[in-house]
Amino acid sequence: MDSKTVKWLSIAALVIAVGGLTMGYAALSQTLNVSTSATVQSQATTWDVHFENQGEGTATGHAEKGSISLDTTTVTVSGVILKVAGDSVEYTFDVKNGGQVNAKISTLTPKEPVVSGSGSNQTNVQSGYEYKLTYSDSGTEVKQNDTLNAGETKTLKLKISLKPEATLPSTDITITGLGYTIVYVQA
Repeated sequence: MDSKTVKWLSIAALVIAVGGLTMGYAALSQTLNVSTSATVQSQATTWDVHFENQGEGTATGHAEKGSISLDTTTVTVSGVILKVAGDSVEYTFDVKNGGQVNAKISTLTPKEPVVSGSGSNQTNVQSGYEYKLTYSDSGTEVKQNDTLNAGETKTLKLKISLKPEATLPSTDITITGLGYTIVYVQA
């Protein structure tokens, strides 16, 4: 046999070997499929963080408590009168996660209050009052990243007070716009 015939026979043998391996692989292979379907529920059925159950309020010292009202997204306190240093008014209300998704506070922004009255009196009041939002059971301040799990309710306490060392104004001073904006997001 000449070398040309040997080359052709070698190539033919190689083609037959590769073809045999391919058919053998095809005979020993299996195709598997994964199929999925899912439903993403609307936020209306799974997300429900809201306020409820306001308390009557408590006045300490010579303070007058005013009133509190709430709807599902807003708590409004009005008519509070602080008369002497150390006076305070406290209100409680619940924040509830009635949905199916755990929540956390992404931002807690104090609103900028407006103090109106005469200059020196205004300065004294600005440095003499406190406004805090805490958890009623622990007394810890409400803060960013606090969680509210699905189905959970937490009672919040809002306290407005004059510090014991506060200098009282000689004329009435009005403070408006006290408050917080709380944004809950999915935890």
